[in-house]
Amino acid sequence: MTPGVALFFGKNAQGKTNLLEACYYLSTLSSPRAERILDLARWGTTRFALGGRIDEADETTYIKIETLVSPTLRRRVLIDDRPGKRLELLAHFPCVYFSPDDLYMVKRGSGLRRKFLDSLLSRIDPAYGKHLAKYEDTVARRNVVLKKAFMSVAWDKTLQGLDEILISAGATVLNCRLALMSTFSRQVAETYSFIAGDQCIVRYSSSMGDLPGSPEEMAPFFRERLSQMKVQERDRGVTLIGPHRDDIAITFGDKTVRYFGSQGEQRSVALALRMAEALALEETFGRKPALLLDDVFSELDESRRQKVLSLCDFGHQILLTSTDPMTIARDKVNMYAVNEDSVKPV
Repeated sequence: MTPGVALFFGKNAQGKTNLLEACYYLSTLSSPRAERILDLARWGTTRFALGGRIDEADETTYIKIETLVSPTLRRRVLIDDRPGKRLELLAHFPCVYFSPDDLYMVKRGSGLRRKFLDSLLSRIDPAYGKHLAKYEDTVARRNVVLKKAFMSVAWDKTLQGLDEILISAGATVLNCRLALMSTFSRQVAETYSFIAGDQCIVRYSSSMGDLPGSPEEMAPFFRERLSQMKVQERDRGVTLIGPHRDDIAITFGDKTVRYFGSQGEQRSVALALRMAEALALEETFGRKPALLLDDVFSELDESRRQKVLSLCDFGHQILLTSTDPMTIARDKVNMYAVNEDSVKPV
């Protein structure tokens, strides 16, 4: 991937975002927008195929993905004409996708920020996704039992068994999150300072209060907090503490960005989160991710736009979309006009 900026511009509904979405699918086998892979196929069809060529300084890699979406989802991944796996795609073509909807990650509730963190961790460490799925499944089962625990001793014993699974899986999830946050928080703050020229504070906020400092202490701590919440949880019939209720707190001093940040500040924070994601992927896979920036310049002033463009100076390939080709000085980018799904250099 050659460092530099490519701007894809055109009117709305011409396919600009689809181009970036296709790049993301080549990297992750998922969509940053669609909830179902079925929605990626052209209406009335049951399959689609994507291909790409990844050029590095010393090698060229060809990727092809054939996807059947109906009656059941099936995929065939080829890397240089041999069968490949999802993790290999990330290793060859890591990328980070930014869209206007990322603003919701900053403005709305904690669920979107947890989803962002969990998605990143699952790409870095596939085992994390298994631990998280086990934890979330246990929370759902435990909530059902909590509503019945008062009915008989048998339900109470079932709850005790679920507690041990919850503690084990939950402690693993928490330790993985905290290990990432030890560097992630600093990277978000530094990138925000670079883009906005101001300071923000990023920290992991746990529903259990101050967490222990060592991984070995996490499970005993979780067990103690569950014991303390026993009466409240049975009264309400729901699991009140744990990783499923945690948050990434982002503040300007003592003011929460979610409530007090301007549109430009919140968008800059969202960009900083994505850039920290790029750094985490680079550390894992040993190459700089491509940055897929969909309509990134709306709500940003000229100074912040130039800071975003300067990210290519750090070795990233940047793919931008915009409805306005005048958004960026032409001498700084390669420009492509997108019209009715065709892409032409300008």
